[in-house]
Amino acid sequence: MDGLIETDLTLIGSTAIEDRLQDKVADTIQFMKAAGIKVWVLTGDKIETAKNIGFSAGLLDDKMGIYDVIEDQDEGVLIKELEAARHAIEASGVAKSAIVVAGAALVAIDSSTSLRELFLSASDKADVVLACRVSPKQKADIVNMIRARFPQKVTLSIGDGANDVNMILQAHVGVGILGKEG
Repeated sequence: MDGLIETDLTLIGSTAIEDRLQDKVADTIQFMKAAGIKVWVLTGDKIETAKNIGFSAGLLDDKMGIYDVIEDQDEGVLIKELEAARHAIEASGVAKSAIVVAGAALVAIDSSTSLRELFLSASDKADVVLACRVSPKQKADIVNMIRARFPQKVTLSIGDGANDVNMILQAHVGVGILGKEG
């Protein structure tokens, strides 16, 4: 079988899914940020896709310091990534900053009190947090983590699909939007 490959195939069809933002998302995010609301985006999208959406939604921009926390299991590497992000954000002064964290890294962060505290400390200093490849359960866990760490703050969760229900239910204020996703 080595060396065999199919040839002379005929394409009979294809499909594609357009993943666009709903109308006025970028304007709404800018309004929320201008009102002093800290914005976190929790998505199941891959890191690159989430970053692209972040730029198109006005959440991220080219002048921002963007710090990736994507290591999935190694606590030592995660500590270095989180400390580097926190120090860079503190040193930048007025420059805008964002932390991009992968869902796999959140598993390790959630299982360690010291990592969780370091993550929340760095995130509190960032203007934006973009969590990628997160499950519906992780979305709810993140809201609960924020509520536990910052009990004086009010959380708002906005979602447009079934994968957002857990997150919406855990926030102080939950908003479900009837949209293109369901």
